[in-house]
Amino acid sequence: MAKIDTPLIPIKTQLAVYGCGMFANSMSVISGIIIPLWVSTFEKSAILLGVVFSARHVLPLILSIHGGALMDRLGTRRVMLIFAVINAAVPLIFPTMPLIWAAIFLQMLAGLATSMGWMGAQTLIGQVMKGSAVYAGRLSFSLRLGHLIGPPMIGVAWDLGGSWVAFTVMSIWASFGFFSAMALPSPDAKSHQVENVTFSGLLPRMADYVTAFRMLAISAVLFVVIATMLRNAGNVVQTGFYVVYLDNVVGLSGTLIGILTSVAAVVGGIGSLSVGQLLRFCSAHWLLLATVAGSVIFVCATPLLGAFTFLVIASAMRGASLGVSQPLMISILAKASGSKVQGTSVGLRNTANRLAGVIVPFIMGVLIQLFGLANGFYAIGMIVLAMLIATGIWLRKQPEITNARN
Repeated sequence: MAKIDTPLIPIKTQLAVYGCGMFANSMSVISGIIIPLWVSTFEKSAILLGVVFSARHVLPLILSIHGGALMDRLGTRRVMLIFAVINAAVPLIFPTMPLIWAAIFLQMLAGLATSMGWMGAQTLIGQVMKGSAVYAGRLSFSLRLGHLIGPPMIGVAWDLGGSWVAFTVMSIWASFGFFSAMALPSPDAKSHQVENVTFSGLLPRMADYVTAFRMLAISAVLFVVIATMLRNAGNVVQTGFYVVYLDNVVGLSGTLIGILTSVAAVVGGIGSLSVGQLLRFCSAHWLLLATVAGSVIFVCATPLLGAFTFLVIASAMRGASLGVSQPLMISILAKASGSKVQGTSVGLRNTANRLAGVIVPFIMGVLIQLFGLANGFYAIGMIVLAMLIATGIWLRKQPEITNARN
């Protein structure tokens, strides 16, 4: 039985990190409910809906590595505060512009702001908490708390007050992320020296991208990047066409859709807190691969589940898979990366995350347009599972990963 080392971190710092992660990350889930409901009121094309869902991932795809490098150079707290303000402001613009081009642009901006807040919380796990799987599990648990409260909250707001009320509630929720970032230790220089803010320092640097992509030569980093892309394929399905299917085909209200997401959050929270114990008995890497597979299967099987009861069970099983896999990815990556490039490594993982976010909705939109809504779910599921099998075959040939300590 392996021993798990857990560094001692002040509770105030822990709560600030968990709050930043919860309020930033849950914005993606809240957006995954309200944006499909809102856009479907003025746009019916599956392909254009796919473009709107993909748009949220475009700027993070391009700028995640740059954002992570900025956190390494300028301090994580500084960067998080800026994007926390944007995260709270953008939702108020959506209902003023019910146009497809505006939805695409605002999704891009909102996606970047949310992404930077979530990246910052992950970076702090490496910078402050030394990549501890226990603290990563607690961070993931805090996310499930946000997923528990946020979706029903936004679903009820939509059902009772429509778009204006729902987007206002979304903005208020995001503002708590700003206060969490304010509570972080200041400055970050306790762990490493940060640079002064200059205009040239804010611009993207090719060297940062080169450093990030060179990290793919580390087998553990490459494994996490691949797992991230495949896991996020399921997330993209859930925050896009999953809601469209439940709304248009099953006929569920926004409140019931939010409850399904909350069920996943409750079970996922239990899974997140259990990671430290699970790692005493099995390899982090194989556990990650298995739970990624589960998270994809239980969302892509949605058209097979007619009754609400079966949808709840599948949502719970998916939540458990997500709850275990998330802290594993954060911990494995943090331990495989150097202390001075924690933000850059998180940016690399987020780039992979967003690449799946850009590609999957568009591909699924085309598949649905050609073969129907249900077949789009099945096709994405089979593609991802085939890639997971290939990853497992590769993993067996990497003893330096599988034999490493958790």
